[in-house]
Parts: sequence; structure tokens; C-alpha cells
Amino acid sequence: MTKLKKLFNTLKKRKKTIAVCESITGGYVSFLLTKNPGASQIFQLGLVAYSLKSKNKFFKIPKEELEETQGVSQNIAKILAEKVRKFLNSDIGASIVGFAGPKAKKGMKGVVFMGFSDKNKTVTKKTKFKGSRDSIRKKASSAFIDFILENLE
Repeated sequence: MTKLKKLFNTLKKRKKTIAVCESITGGYVSFLLTKNPGASQIFQLGLVAYSLKSKNKFFKIPKEELEETQGVSQNIAKILAEKVRKFLNSDIGASIVGFAGPKAKKGMKGVVFMGFSDKNKTVTKKTKFKGSRDSIRKKASSAFIDFILENLE
């Protein structure tokens, strides 16, 4: 069984709902989570907050913090996970932000922060991937599915 299928089945079995806020992955994780029939039982929201403006407007993250970090930090992943969960009162909120492109600050290409929030805890994780823009985004999506699953178990 794939990790994606395991995540889907775990959420369904436990009758848990999830909302995600994606940046670096551009909606790919939402696509993956909705591939299976019955996804509406577990998947409540997939939001792509790609720009600094969207992170400020929808999640009230201060412009100064967004500009300083270019919207990519452990704290931003934490805030997004908590707020996307609360937005629809989902059981789980998860977020992913990072740098995949050539314009990332030196040494920051491939750096990704993930956030997971439920009623009991909020955790974050930092990781780094190598490769092209597209391969970083796909690797990050896969790692994000693993991260959510790990925090459910």
C-alpha cells in the first residue's frame, strides 16, 4: 500500500478531516489527496497561498515577517497549519512552504518547512531536497504526505 493510500485510509477509518495550505507544491498535494473516490469524507480544503500577499491577507501573517523570510520559515509553516485547520474546524491542518526555484537565497534552494496541527499539538519539520524545480516540488509533496502520516500515528 502506498503512503498516500495509507494516509487516505487512516483518515477515513478514524473519521478525521484535513485541510491543507500549500505554497511550494502549488496544489499538488491537494490533487493527490482527492484522487481516491470518497475524498470528500476526509478532505475539506486545499488552499494554495503562493504569494506573500495571500499569506498576509488570508492568514494575517505580518508583512514584515513575510518580507524578511520570503514567506518561508518554520514559524510561517506553523501559523499556516494552525490557521487552515481552524478555518473550517478541520481535525487536521497541514502546511508546506519552501524554495524550489533558481531565485532562492544562496543555500536555500530545496529548503522546505512543513507544519501539522491538530487539537493536541502543532509540529513543524525542516528538510532539504536537491534537484530541478519540478523534482523538488514532487519530492516535497511525497515527504509532506509522509510527514502528515507520521504525525497521525
